[in-house]
Amino acid sequence: MKINFVNLKREFNLLEQKLIKDFLEVGNTGQYVNGKNLYEFERKIAKFLGVKYCIGVSSWTDGAILIFKAFSLKKSDEVITPSNSFLASCGAIVAAGATPVLADVDETYNLSYENAINLISNKTKVIMPVHLYGTPCEDIFKLKSLCRKRKIILIEDAAQSIGARIKRKMTGAIGDVGIFSLHPLKNLGIYGDGGIVSTNNKNVYEKLLLLRNHGLKNRDTATCWGYNARLSDLNAKFASTKLNYLNNWNKKHRNIAKYYNDNLDQSIIKPKINPNSESVFHNYIIRVKKRDRLKKYLFKNGIETSIHYPIPIHKQKPFINMNKIKLKNVEKFSKEILSLPIYHTLKKKEINYVVRKINLFMKKNRND
Repeated sequence: MKINFVNLKREFNLLEQKLIKDFLEVGNTGQYVNGKNLYEFERKIAKFLGVKYCIGVSSWTDGAILIFKAFSLKKSDEVITPSNSFLASCGAIVAAGATPVLADVDETYNLSYENAINLISNKTKVIMPVHLYGTPCEDIFKLKSLCRKRKIILIEDAAQSIGARIKRKMTGAIGDVGIFSLHPLKNLGIYGDGGIVSTNNKNVYEKLLLLRNHGLKNRDTATCWGYNARLSDLNAKFASTKLNYLNNWNKKHRNIAKYYNDNLDQSIIKPKINPNSESVFHNYIIRVKKRDRLKKYLFKNGIETSIHYPIPIHKQKPFINMNKIKLKNVEKFSKEILSLPIYHTLKKKEINYVVRKINLFMKKNRND
């Protein structure tokens, strides 16, 4: 059996006729940039998230840069964020001209509240937790309270967590601003790059509208220097169509995760389920001591896996030149984590095959 780590073709085949219809509908409007389909999607996703405003942008990274610019961050301003994330989390901070301060994580792989507190200085302008792997940061409300007291901006990196909840609040609707990715690999993925910024702050929203479109308040008049960071109408339409299916797809992710949790060998460290939150399991992560051996074994048996992420940001060459730090959990976990296939079109026989092969490996290597 051959099991891909991701299989976007299956999802496309499910929606092919609807997507063709969307293409024709948008094509016949003659509006492909800043048109009605973009604004309709923004209203629809804002309602879904339970926020006042959403802005479609060209990527998560561009959205993050626009946010940092909207808050007028400068080089001396520090942004605290965890090190076990995709490089873009840190890259956007640097691109906006601010300084990243990388933090450790707890057993949920999300930002360590205790470590974050210790890293706060008089230069701290932003704390940006990551709802990694689609699992809400358990301390997000504690962080919100802390940020209010310290007058620190709370930005949620919700790139991987569209539809996730904690205490009945959607991720991206808790902090001052949230940022989501619409990359094809995400639970709500489009056909190219894209992103969403969410907020309840009208002033921030209005600044972002200007910044994403060259600073223009109308076709001919600019009020500030801006960027070209718009989400296209076509991809906004595709995202709007897919949003109709998202809750059901996320439910399938949770069901697969539960099956993995219930049936994988008990010696494997599996995701902990927080009764106060609802993960969307963008990735399903296990931890094993013999990670590299298991990964090779699974590949030989037709199962693709991945690692998110094998090299923490603070170990990447661009960051090493800035500062040398040690982050105990991030460094330990990076050597043990393994991402298993999880997507809504994964078949039951494929899930069973993954479980069977992993358990067989664990049994054979129990005493090594």
